[in-house]
Amino acid sequence: MLSLVLSAELSGVTDLRPKDTEEEPYYFTFKVQCTSCRETHPNWVSFNRFEQHEIPGSRGEANFVWKCKLCQKTHSASITAGPNVYEADEKRTGKKVIEIDCRGLEFTEFKADGEWEAKGVESSTPFTGIDLSEGEWYDYDEKAGDEVSIKEINWQFNPVNPRPFLQARVGTELVIRLKWGQTEYKGKLESIDSYMNVLLRDTEEFIDGKNTGTLGLVLIRCNNILWMGSADSVEMTDLGLR
Repeated sequence: MLSLVLSAELSGVTDLRPKDTEEEPYYFTFKVQCTSCRETHPNWVSFNRFEQHEIPGSRGEANFVWKCKLCQKTHSASITAGPNVYEADEKRTGKKVIEIDCRGLEFTEFKADGEWEAKGVESSTPFTGIDLSEGEWYDYDEKAGDEVSIKEINWQFNPVNPRPFLQARVGTELVIRLKWGQTEYKGKLESIDSYMNVLLRDTEEFIDGKNTGTLGLVLIRCNNILWMGSADSVEMTDLGLR
Protein backbone atom coordinates (compact mmCIF):
# COMPACT_ATOMS: atom_id res chain seq x y z
CA MET A 1 0.00 0.00 0.00
CA LEU A 2 1.23 3.46 -0.95
CA SER A 3 -0.17 6.90 -0.26
CA LEU A 4 0.38 9.87 -2.55
CA VAL A 5 1.12 12.82 -0.27
CA LEU A 6 0.86 16.48 -1.28
CA SER A 7 2.44 19.46 0.46
CA ALA A 8 2.05 22.98 -0.92
CA GLU A 9 1.75 26.62 0.08
CA LEU A 10 -1.83 27.80 -0.52
CA SER A 11 -2.45 31.55 -0.42
CA GLY A 12 -6.06 32.74 -0.47
CA VAL A 13 -7.48 29.35 -1.48
CA THR A 14 -8.31 26.09 0.24
CA ASP A 15 -10.01 22.73 -0.40
CA LEU A 16 -7.68 21.84 -3.27
CA ARG A 17 -8.66 18.60 -5.01
CA PRO A 18 -8.52 16.97 -8.44
CA LYS A 19 -11.66 17.31 -10.55
CA ASP A 20 -12.75 13.69 -10.30
CA THR A 21 -16.26 12.42 -11.01
CA GLU A 22 -17.53 9.27 -12.67
CA GLU A 23 -18.63 11.38 -15.64
CA GLU A 24 -15.28 13.22 -15.80
CA PRO A 25 -12.68 11.05 -14.04
CA TYR A 26 -9.26 12.34 -13.11
CA TYR A 27 -6.41 10.33 -14.61
CA PHE A 28 -3.56 9.94 -12.12
CA THR A 29 -0.22 9.82 -13.97
CA PHE A 30 2.80 7.93 -12.64
CA LYS A 31 6.15 6.35 -13.39
CA VAL A 32 5.94 2.65 -12.48
CA GLN A 33 8.57 0.18 -11.25
CA CYS A 34 8.38 -3.62 -11.12
CA THR A 35 9.21 -4.87 -7.61
CA SER A 36 10.30 -8.26 -8.96
CA CYS A 37 13.10 -7.16 -11.30
CA ARG A 38 13.27 -3.45 -10.25
CA GLU A 39 12.77 -2.33 -13.85
CA THR A 40 11.28 1.18 -14.15
CA HIS A 41 9.06 1.75 -17.18
CA PRO A 42 10.41 4.69 -19.22
CA ASN A 43 6.96 6.06 -20.10
CA TRP A 44 4.31 7.67 -17.93
CA VAL A 45 1.19 5.60 -17.22
CA SER A 46 -2.28 6.93 -16.36
CA PHE A 47 -5.43 5.45 -14.84
CA ASN A 48 -8.53 6.52 -12.93
CA ARG A 49 -10.37 5.11 -9.93
CA PHE A 50 -13.58 4.24 -11.77
CA GLU A 51 -12.39 1.95 -14.59
CA GLN A 52 -11.75 -1.71 -13.80
CA HIS A 53 -9.55 -4.05 -15.85
CA GLU A 54 -9.39 -7.83 -15.64
CA ILE A 55 -6.22 -9.28 -14.17
CA PRO A 56 -4.92 -12.19 -16.33
CA GLY A 57 -5.47 -15.52 -14.63
CA SER A 58 -8.95 -14.45 -13.43
CA ARG A 59 -7.71 -13.11 -10.10
CA GLY A 60 -10.19 -10.26 -10.15
CA GLU A 61 -9.99 -6.69 -11.43
CA ALA A 62 -7.94 -3.57 -10.75
CA ASN A 63 -7.80 0.05 -11.84
CA PHE A 64 -4.38 -0.52 -13.41
CA VAL A 65 -2.97 -3.75 -14.87
CA TRP A 66 0.61 -3.74 -16.15
CA LYS A 67 2.99 -6.33 -17.60
CA CYS A 68 6.69 -5.73 -17.03
CA LYS A 69 8.57 -5.93 -20.34
CA LEU A 70 11.72 -7.25 -18.68
CA CYS A 71 10.48 -10.09 -16.47
CA GLN A 72 7.08 -10.53 -18.19
CA LYS A 73 5.21 -10.61 -14.87
CA THR A 74 1.80 -8.98 -14.64
CA HIS A 75 1.09 -6.63 -11.75
CA SER A 76 -1.79 -4.39 -10.72
CA ALA A 77 -2.83 -1.41 -8.63
CA SER A 78 -6.11 0.06 -7.40
CA ILE A 79 -7.02 3.33 -5.72
CA THR A 80 -8.61 2.37 -2.40
CA ALA A 81 -9.15 5.75 -0.74
CA GLY A 82 -9.50 9.38 -1.81
CA PRO A 83 -9.11 11.74 -3.46
CA ASN A 84 -8.97 13.84 -0.31
CA VAL A 85 -9.24 17.61 0.00
CA TYR A 86 -6.05 19.58 0.75
CA GLU A 87 -6.70 22.52 3.05
CA ALA A 88 -4.71 25.73 3.33
CA ASP A 89 -3.15 24.93 6.72
CA GLU A 90 -1.81 21.45 5.92
CA LYS A 91 1.60 22.30 4.44
CA ARG A 92 3.64 21.23 7.46
CA THR A 93 2.27 17.71 7.67
CA GLY A 94 1.16 17.20 4.07
CA LYS A 95 -2.03 15.38 3.12
CA LYS A 96 -2.75 11.97 1.64
CA VAL A 97 -4.43 12.63 -1.69
CA ILE A 98 -5.07 8.96 -2.47
CA GLU A 99 -4.11 5.52 -1.18
CA ILE A 100 -3.12 2.83 -3.67
CA ASP A 101 -3.11 -0.94 -3.24
CA CYS A 102 0.00 -1.95 -5.25
CA ARG A 103 0.51 -5.59 -6.14
CA GLY A 104 3.95 -6.36 -7.57
CA LEU A 105 4.71 -2.77 -8.55
CA GLU A 106 5.56 0.61 -7.05
CA PHE A 107 5.03 4.15 -8.27
CA THR A 108 8.14 6.32 -8.18
CA GLU A 109 6.97 9.67 -9.61
CA PHE A 110 3.68 11.55 -9.96
CA LYS A 111 2.77 14.12 -12.61
CA ALA A 112 -0.17 16.41 -11.82
CA ASP A 113 -1.80 16.37 -15.24
CA GLY A 114 -5.48 17.21 -15.48
CA GLU A 115 -7.69 19.79 -13.83
CA TRP A 116 -7.83 20.66 -10.13
CA GLU A 117 -10.34 22.69 -8.13
CA ALA A 118 -10.24 24.97 -5.07
CA LYS A 119 -12.19 27.78 -3.44
CA GLY A 120 -11.41 31.15 -1.90
CA VAL A 121 -10.65 31.06 1.81
CA GLU A 122 -12.79 34.08 2.70
CA SER A 123 -14.99 34.49 -0.38
CA SER A 124 -15.65 30.82 -1.22
CA THR A 125 -15.10 31.80 -4.86
CA PRO A 126 -14.83 28.58 -6.89
CA PHE A 127 -11.66 28.14 -8.94
CA THR A 128 -11.77 25.46 -11.62
CA GLY A 129 -9.42 24.29 -14.34
CA ILE A 130 -6.39 24.70 -12.05
CA ASP A 131 -3.20 23.48 -13.73
CA LEU A 132 -0.54 22.22 -11.30
CA SER A 133 1.73 20.67 -13.92
CA GLU A 134 4.15 23.64 -13.82
CA GLY A 135 4.57 23.42 -10.05
CA GLU A 136 2.74 26.68 -9.29
CA TRP A 137 -0.53 28.48 -10.06
CA TYR A 138 -1.72 32.09 -9.78
CA ASP A 139 -5.12 33.77 -10.14
CA TYR A 140 -7.14 36.67 -8.80
CA ASP A 141 -10.14 36.48 -6.43
CA GLU A 142 -12.41 39.36 -7.45
CA LYS A 143 -14.72 38.96 -4.44
CA ALA A 144 -11.80 39.10 -2.02
CA GLY A 145 -9.94 41.70 -4.10
CA ASP A 146 -6.64 39.85 -3.79
CA GLU A 147 -4.29 37.52 -5.64
CA VAL A 148 -4.45 33.81 -4.86
CA SER A 149 -1.77 31.22 -5.50
CA ILE A 150 -0.52 27.68 -5.02
CA LYS A 151 3.27 27.37 -4.70
CA GLU A 152 6.03 25.07 -3.42
CA ILE A 153 4.15 22.00 -4.62
CA ASN A 154 5.76 18.74 -3.56
CA TRP A 155 4.64 15.15 -4.17
CA GLN A 156 5.93 12.06 -2.41
CA PHE A 157 4.97 8.43 -1.89
CA ASN A 158 4.68 7.06 1.62
CA PRO A 159 4.12 3.41 2.51
CA VAL A 160 0.85 2.75 4.32
CA ASN A 161 1.24 0.74 7.53
CA PRO A 162 -0.35 -2.65 6.73
CA ARG A 163 -0.86 -3.61 10.37
CA PRO A 164 -4.20 -1.78 10.80
CA PHE A 165 -5.35 -3.29 7.49
CA LEU A 166 -4.55 -6.80 8.73
CA GLN A 167 -5.76 -6.37 12.29
CA ALA A 168 -9.13 -5.21 11.01
CA ARG A 169 -9.38 -8.37 8.91
CA VAL A 170 -8.63 -11.06 11.49
CA GLY A 171 -11.27 -13.72 10.95
CA THR A 172 -11.81 -12.82 7.28
CA GLU A 173 -10.40 -14.42 4.14
CA LEU A 174 -7.22 -13.07 2.55
CA VAL A 175 -5.31 -13.84 -0.62
CA ILE A 176 -1.51 -13.73 -0.36
CA ARG A 177 0.89 -13.97 -3.28
CA LEU A 178 4.51 -15.02 -2.75
CA LYS A 179 7.46 -13.35 -4.45
CA TRP A 180 8.17 -16.32 -6.68
CA GLY A 181 6.55 -19.19 -8.57
CA GLN A 182 3.17 -17.50 -9.18
CA THR A 183 2.09 -19.03 -5.86
CA GLU A 184 -0.91 -17.73 -3.93
CA TYR A 185 -2.62 -18.75 -0.72
CA LYS A 186 -6.25 -18.13 0.18
CA GLY A 187 -7.36 -18.63 3.76
CA LYS A 188 -8.90 -17.13 6.87
CA LEU A 189 -6.59 -14.77 8.75
CA GLU A 190 -5.98 -16.35 12.15
CA SER A 191 -3.40 -13.90 13.51
CA ILE A 192 -0.36 -11.73 12.79
CA ASP A 193 2.68 -11.13 14.98
CA SER A 194 4.87 -8.09 15.61
CA TYR A 195 7.09 -9.04 12.64
CA MET A 196 4.10 -9.12 10.27
CA ASN A 197 4.25 -12.90 9.85
CA VAL A 198 0.79 -14.14 8.87
CA LEU A 199 -1.06 -17.23 10.09
CA LEU A 200 -3.84 -18.51 7.81
CA ARG A 201 -6.44 -21.18 8.61
CA ASP A 202 -8.33 -23.39 6.09
CA THR A 203 -5.71 -22.44 3.52
CA GLU A 204 -5.92 -23.30 -0.18
CA GLU A 205 -2.86 -23.17 -2.44
CA PHE A 206 -2.95 -21.83 -6.01
CA ILE A 207 -0.06 -22.09 -8.47
CA ASP A 208 -0.42 -20.26 -11.79
CA GLY A 209 -4.09 -19.81 -10.89
CA LYS A 210 -4.68 -23.57 -10.46
CA ASN A 211 -5.93 -24.93 -7.15
CA THR A 212 -3.37 -27.51 -5.94
CA GLY A 213 -5.17 -28.50 -2.74
CA THR A 214 -5.98 -27.58 0.85
CA LEU A 215 -3.12 -27.13 3.33
CA GLY A 216 -4.99 -26.21 6.53
CA LEU A 217 -3.01 -24.04 8.97
CA VAL A 218 -0.17 -22.15 7.24
CA LEU A 219 2.39 -19.67 8.60
CA ILE A 220 3.77 -17.28 5.97
CA ARG A 221 6.84 -15.21 6.76
CA CYS A 222 6.47 -11.55 5.86
CA ASN A 223 9.67 -11.41 3.77
CA ASN A 224 8.17 -14.00 1.40
CA ILE A 225 5.03 -11.95 0.64
CA LEU A 226 4.72 -9.96 -2.59
CA TRP A 227 1.19 -8.66 -1.90
CA MET A 228 -1.97 -9.47 0.00
CA GLY A 229 -5.59 -8.39 -0.16
CA SER A 230 -9.11 -9.22 0.91
CA ALA A 231 -10.41 -12.37 -0.78
CA ASP A 232 -13.74 -10.70 -1.56
CA SER A 233 -11.91 -8.44 -4.05
CA VAL A 234 -10.07 -11.31 -5.79
CA GLU A 235 -11.58 -14.10 -7.87
CA MET A 236 -9.66 -17.36 -7.56
CA THR A 237 -10.20 -19.63 -10.56
CA ASP A 238 -8.84 -23.11 -11.20
CA LEU A 239 -7.44 -22.69 -14.71
CA GLY A 240 -7.71 -26.41 -15.26
CA LEU A 241 -11.49 -26.07 -15.32
CA ARG A 242 -11.56 -23.22 -17.82
